[in-house]
Amino acid sequence: MAKKKKKERASDAEPAGDGAVRVVAHPRARTSVRRWRGRAGLLALIGVTWLSLRAGAPAFDAVLRGLAGGVVAQFVAWAAGVVIWRHLVLAELAAHRDARAAAAAERRAAAEQRTAVIAARN
Repeated sequence: MAKKKKKERASDAEPAGDGAVRVVAHPRARTSVRRWRGRAGLLALIGVTWLSLRAGAPAFDAVLRGLAGGVVAQFVAWAAGVVIWRHLVLAELAAHRDARAAAAAERRAAAEQRTAVIAARN
């Protein structure tokens, strides 16, 4: 048998160098979205199956409905996770930008103070 090379998945690829912010490039976001998708799908599968069985549906139909509910819940959780993490990543970037601006202003003030002290000595 011939060995095939493993194809590099898009999620494992390095982020593009165009400067765009991507949720997939954030390691905590990626794992969080995957975790929520799994939990939502499993809970929807169990919940819809249980509710269908209580409503009197045959077991096959109940499980089929549960699977459909699990798939739908995974898509909903994925979309919600991406939207939430997009806002969180942008907030992190804004906080980082503000911290860098504050540090630069502090360095600038310290440099001006040093130049004022040196000027006062002369």
